[in-house]
Amino acid sequence: MFRIEDEGVRLELEIYPEDLAEFERAFQSRLASASLTTPAKFHQSSGEGLDSFRIVRADGKPLPFDLLTVERRQRIDRASPFAGMTDPLTGRPIPGPPENPDVVYLEVFYSFEGARPETLILSPPYAEDGAPAASIGFMVFDRSVPVSRFSFLKTDMQLTIDWTDPWFSAFTNPNLNRSAQDGTSSFLYVAPRELRHEILIRVRDLAPWIDQELTTGTKLDPAHQSQILAAALDELKDRNPMSISGEAIVPAAARGTFLTLGERGFQVVEGAPTLVTDTTFVGVILTYPISELPATASINWDMFDNAIQTVPVTLTDIAGPFFAWASPDEPVVTWTNHLKRYDDPKVAPVQAAGIFVMPVWAVLVVVLSAAAGVIALLSSRKLAIGIAALSMMSLFAGIAFSGKHTTPVLIPISGQSDTQIATGALSRLLTNTYVAALEVFPEERKKALEPIVFDASLTDVAAELETSLTIRVPGGGRAQITDVSDVVIVQGEMTGKGRFEGVVQWRVDARAGHWGHDHRRRVDYRARVEFRPDRGNWLLSAITVLEARSPDV
Repeated sequence: MFRIEDEGVRLELEIYPEDLAEFERAFQSRLASASLTTPAKFHQSSGEGLDSFRIVRADGKPLPFDLLTVERRQRIDRASPFAGMTDPLTGRPIPGPPENPDVVYLEVFYSFEGARPETLILSPPYAEDGAPAASIGFMVFDRSVPVSRFSFLKTDMQLTIDWTDPWFSAFTNPNLNRSAQDGTSSFLYVAPRELRHEILIRVRDLAPWIDQELTTGTKLDPAHQSQILAAALDELKDRNPMSISGEAIVPAAARGTFLTLGERGFQVVEGAPTLVTDTTFVGVILTYPISELPATASINWDMFDNAIQTVPVTLTDIAGPFFAWASPDEPVVTWTNHLKRYDDPKVAPVQAAGIFVMPVWAVLVVVLSAAAGVIALLSSRKLAIGIAALSMMSLFAGIAFSGKHTTPVLIPISGQSDTQIATGALSRLLTNTYVAALEVFPEERKKALEPIVFDASLTDVAAELETSLTIRVPGGGRAQITDVSDVVIVQGEMTGKGRFEGVVQWRVDARAGHWGHDHRRRVDYRARVEFRPDRGNWLLSAITVLEARSPDV
């Protein structure tokens, strides 16, 4: 790891034991002993140490270095998730780390000797045949800003340093530079029930728009952060206006957070740490509720200045991301609905399969008719006629109120067990519950639940959906559930009338896009659930989540 500082370059290096000999020659020290009580100073000249690990100026003059730390450690696990797989470009297995976890850790400081260079050349140790003496994975940070992606130091690498703003420091070989090159980016997400315009902007690029003065190395304490975030939300909710199908629209909600760019890419800031302007971004999410996908949606980007000349805009719908650019000459970027096979998700009633719904009047008629028959055999003709008349009156009364009074009964010859009926019903109820979760506002979510929840239970089920069943992603957004699976009854059984009360478990797969990243999660739930049939449909009467966890944790 190379870290560029105001006075020099700090190198942090982990060396595997089998490579020690090469680096002992490079650093002119017996590293195998791994013992250094005082810093050791070395000076390289242009004619010496050509096989060493060198950092030189553009004129070829090497920087002198101090060997600050040498000690044995356990290596930091940075194993690639693709290790062992076949590289599609080379056809060879992607290497993983050695089995031996032991390393020798070196901290080396290369001094600028008071003269900061505009250009540096990084050179690996070379073997006699001119090839690198060892495989060296590296990254470069300029005053905490990542300059490079993870790469391998195979030959001399030329780096240009921007001392006024480390964001613009870069290698002449573009393949080495980090992926995130734009200080300001825009993302339009087209999803069921909402459009989201998300903006990712460097604090230093945002500063002139919110009357802030920030320079390289400026520290942001929590109070300053709150001031910046409030000003950013106030500014950006009215800038870069959105129009849907040609009509201007204002955001229904605006929220924001800080993100930092580091070794692992963008990370949402949690807690209240002190931040550095050079690596800090503001992420803003503007929400525009919709009832159905529109024909078009357009962003008119109007924030341009010396720092913001072009803005990459990513348009994402279920067909995938599409890329465009906003510029002063072409500030409007439009998403057009070309989806031909899109089914808008709606909450649908869940038919009570395996259940026979018998009107109460039918039961009454059967009972009274049977009673009339018995009485006719045992009593006078007039009494039998009276009983028959009462049965007919019950029949007509029952028909008049047939839709209001029914009793469910499990069908014994349905071909399904009680457990199969219960798990099938719950699976469909859960799937529809997560469709209701797509609604942006609480009242809309509650209304969407009406076809699958008893009226008396709507408030409680809607609250559980919001607090325990909704999966949050970085930035505070809600993930969309793509699959409900592995529904299992843990405890409880279904009664003869189709009522179920017990403990169940299930698994969901969720995904959400935020600031250009696709977040995916899998969550296992365990909950106490009550449901029963009503007028031919299954309805939830209660759901209480007991546990929610990722299966790999």
